[in-house]
Amino acid sequence: MLDTVILQLDPGQYHIKKYENFNTTEELVLSARGGFKKWTNNPTAEDRRDNIYKPRLTLIKRGLILFLKVEFSAPKIIFGNNVNELEDNNFNLVVKTLQERIRSMGVIIWSKDIENAKVLSFHPSKNIVLRNGYTANFVIRELNKIDCSKRFDFDEKNYRNNVQVLQFYTNSHSLVIYDKITDLSKPQKRAIDKDQTKQQLSIFNFIKDDNLRLELLRIEVRLSLKKKMDEVLKKINYPPNPIFKDIFKKDLCQKIVKLYWETFFSDNQFIFSTNNDAQEILQLILIKYPKIKKHQAYKLTGIFMLCKATEGMRGFRQIIDNHYSKTNWAVAKKDLELFEDEIFTNSSWSFINDIKQQINTFNSFEFKDLHCKEK
Repeated sequence: MLDTVILQLDPGQYHIKKYENFNTTEELVLSARGGFKKWTNNPTAEDRRDNIYKPRLTLIKRGLILFLKVEFSAPKIIFGNNVNELEDNNFNLVVKTLQERIRSMGVIIWSKDIENAKVLSFHPSKNIVLRNGYTANFVIRELNKIDCSKRFDFDEKNYRNNVQVLQFYTNSHSLVIYDKITDLSKPQKRAIDKDQTKQQLSIFNFIKDDNLRLELLRIEVRLSLKKKMDEVLKKINYPPNPIFKDIFKKDLCQKIVKLYWETFFSDNQFIFSTNNDAQEILQLILIKYPKIKKHQAYKLTGIFMLCKATEGMRGFRQIIDNHYSKTNWAVAKKDLELFEDEIFTNSSWSFINDIKQQINTFNSFEFKDLHCKEK
């Protein structure tokens, strides 16, 4: 449901008891001049050794005004990991636990002020259980074949163990899809989740030691800048400028994840067809378009197969852009519209329906004892 959250506490919503935890003093903070100053209070090595998850606190001074920024993973606050997913009824426990952890860092905040804190950024997410023998690696490789809008940079990371990560991003927002289970064991510099906990590592070790088959695809939307966050909220008919209690809602997170999934993957579903036989594709084209000219049918067959090649539509597009006018891809895309009929998609990989179904139900995933289940 909800993972990383960044809150802003305004003056009067918090009280700092131990400025030394920010590596400064009250006198230095109050006397600081200049447009922008900041002091950090982050989890310590001792906290990590004791297996206590704490937020990252940043005291910010703009002019004469002091703000407190609080960054944390909501599920890690109460579960110690973000493999398990939150429910709406976990809100009070998250607030209470967050309040206690912040107090242990030398800052006092009333629970109502946490509930009403301004949201600067948050990451709605969903863990997708892959069934029928599909691996996260395979699924990501197939999803990789779509045509990503040029408005997004495309980053595909292949680690030495062949784990793949898809990132569609700009500075203001991103969609990240990765293998959650394998990521649990990665060093901080190589992991997508840069704040791994001991509990998460223990989950990976449990799965490995017990030979438990669990393929978990993580879909995460990162609304990094407040302006983009407000734009997305308006798209799903939620008001902008949310406070913490406004975003701690399964319905809201579901709508955002669904919006991004459909934005990137609703078109060109033929890419996910299990049919890779060129002659069968030609036959389907002639069945669907019986009056089509033969040279056009041959061309469409070639386009279909080129889009389904290892590098997918992005590779096909890159070749065209390298050798022809940029307008030629627009012409090719018009041809792709002819594959929108279900005759070209009724044999799709079943993981596509699994992803859609789990986004539509948005049941919380729970890893517990000897089994994995959705609540």
